[in-house]
Amino acid sequence: MALRYSRGRLALIVVALLSLAGFVVLTWGSLTDLADRLVSGLSGGGWALLGLAAAVQLGGHVLRAARTKVPIDNVRRGSLAGQFRHLSIGYLFNLVWPLRVGEVVRSYLVAKTLRISWLYTLMAVVLERLIDVVLVSVAFLLVIALFGGPIAGIVPFAAVAALVVSLVLIGSFAALVRENATLMRLAWRMTAWLNTDLENRARFKLWSVIFGFQRFLRQRRQLARYGVLTLASWACYVAAAAVTVAVVFPALSSRDAVITTAAPAGVVSPSIGNGAPGSYADGIRDFVTGSTGLSGSEVLLFAAASWAVVNVPVIVVAVVSLFVNWARRTSDPLAGAELAPADRYVNKLGRDQDISGSMTHFLDAYFQRQHLSTVMHRLEVKGNVSLVRFFKGGSNAVTLLATNGSGELFVKKMVPTEYAHRLKNQHDWLAERADHDQLVTVLREEHAEDHYSIDLEYRPSSVPLHEYVHENPLAEGAAKLAEVWDYMYSRVYRLGGLEARPELRDDYVTERFVLRVRAAAESHPALAEALKGDRIVVNGTELDNFDRILARIQANPAAWEDLATFRASSHIHGDLTVDNILVDLPTDRVLVIDPSDDNQIRGPVIDFARHMQSLLYGYEFLNDDEDPVVLGAAADGTPEITYRDARSARYAELADFVSTEVMPRRLSQAEQRAVLFHVGLFYGRMLTHRVAINPGTVLKYYGVCIQALNRFLEQYELPVAAQDDDVFGDAPRDGEVLAR
Repeated sequence: MALRYSRGRLALIVVALLSLAGFVVLTWGSLTDLADRLVSGLSGGGWALLGLAAAVQLGGHVLRAARTKVPIDNVRRGSLAGQFRHLSIGYLFNLVWPLRVGEVVRSYLVAKTLRISWLYTLMAVVLERLIDVVLVSVAFLLVIALFGGPIAGIVPFAAVAALVVSLVLIGSFAALVRENATLMRLAWRMTAWLNTDLENRARFKLWSVIFGFQRFLRQRRQLARYGVLTLASWACYVAAAAVTVAVVFPALSSRDAVITTAAPAGVVSPSIGNGAPGSYADGIRDFVTGSTGLSGSEVLLFAAASWAVVNVPVIVVAVVSLFVNWARRTSDPLAGAELAPADRYVNKLGRDQDISGSMTHFLDAYFQRQHLSTVMHRLEVKGNVSLVRFFKGGSNAVTLLATNGSGELFVKKMVPTEYAHRLKNQHDWLAERADHDQLVTVLREEHAEDHYSIDLEYRPSSVPLHEYVHENPLAEGAAKLAEVWDYMYSRVYRLGGLEARPELRDDYVTERFVLRVRAAAESHPALAEALKGDRIVVNGTELDNFDRILARIQANPAAWEDLATFRASSHIHGDLTVDNILVDLPTDRVLVIDPSDDNQIRGPVIDFARHMQSLLYGYEFLNDDEDPVVLGAAADGTPEITYRDARSARYAELADFVSTEVMPRRLSQAEQRAVLFHVGLFYGRMLTHRVAINPGTVLKYYGVCIQALNRFLEQYELPVAAQDDDVFGDAPRDGEVLAR
């Protein structure tokens, strides 16, 4: 039965054999001269000892393959036979091509076979070779110190230079793995030059290397094993060289025997060329003759014997390996099966599927050294949790989809310790309502030194309401919004009477709004520029700017009084944007998530304002839109903000439904009119956070804030007869009981 090879295997066979054939043709004279010297110079016993040296040399290669296997097994366990096979093929390419291209080929074959990160594999091989240079350099410096010079080609300066360069490279790599802030920022800036797809892939590959080596370096037993195998493999190489020396030079002084034994390493290790026998023999002759005084045919015989021991056995193994794969196939329970959502994210160094696209926000935050992303990275390294998807937050928290390795998917929310009380409030709020089937279930909480987190249930069968309303008829979307408010009024709110609370209003507007806008402007020069002047143009419409519109609102008795007049509730949701509502498809019911009940004003008017923050001004669309925001100036010098208003027609229809059908039955006239002010306030209070997480969106949020404030005041400047026919439709009289 004829063997069938994959296209990749056939390509490898063709390239390797053609390269080897070309090498033989180009070096035929040197090869025949090498063979003649061995045939004429060795007796039967000499051939036997040379065979022993070759076997010991191969033993060193097996130990080297086992050494490489240690960090690779940290990703996915393979066989020693497979590692040895790829090592031998790499040596074949090192022999016939310059610049040690075989190490790249070897890394690619290992990564391809095991379906793991090629960059991680390549870095493991490069680090391995740098450690070899350090060992060889230190060994030669010791030889120089013990036996003195001259040692041809290995002067103290050259050995020290090789040692220093290798240590600098190893140190630089170690600094990257230890997340040196300068290197991380440099990586972030350099990858930002690429297009979006390449940027994300590059960051993911670089993060994979950092993540993989951090996990490897945490395993002390594996590090010890790696060190033992390194020394053992070099012991075999030295032993093979010593046996070769004994074959050719049976009687040498201790000094000459040690220096001659070091000759193969002295010629091969620093080389960036290939293993052409002529240049190799010249290097051995110069090294031995210049260091020991030995000369003549014996030195050339030693060069021939050394080349044969170093290259011939491993090349024979490589040629056989091209055609025969004796390696045990990697056991992988996921092979041939479609990966479950959690499985594909457990092994971040695996390459079963491309998951880089789901980690975009995490990678951007991680390389910018944002605190919570580094916390998440550390948890991943420790194996406590595996990141599945990282979401941009609109507060000081980050939200992510994670798995703990047991197959359980859950939503994790984290905040720095200074904001722990806010997320703790959410945990307690949800825990108190564990029996509410229209609320997400809180699973657990975790207190740590540098963060606080809670885990929430994840329902893969649920879809965001934002998505649901755009994929279903208007009536179904409207019904879901009505269901949300039925739930809030029947299960959450405990309403008091309609009262004026001017002290709460004043504190709320000052602390949550004015001071937040001022603070954001201090760290965002463009926002500070936009705040100048009494008027501002937003998307072509000239409006009162921040200070002027706020002063006019405060000077309008009816408007200012309406902001103080509301029904309080002991509990509200606090962040009832469309983004925080899901639809559970199997039950066809809404699922409310992410409560944030930490406002000074606590009443349904706040939840309605959050709701209209989405429907009136497209909050979800604003977050997803990455188009640039332009700050310019009109002809008279008035600041001008231009951005793409991406709110959908469906949102406009739903905004009309809520304002005409839901709010009039739930809110007083004063509360309905106040909703627009609170919408503007919410966009303004978010500016400090937008400055930190996405400065490019700050002006867009500010523009929406100004529009909402102006629209709020316009309600009070309409003719009296038209005021009941304003943006939010007819409203019940103040003082009516509005519970349905």
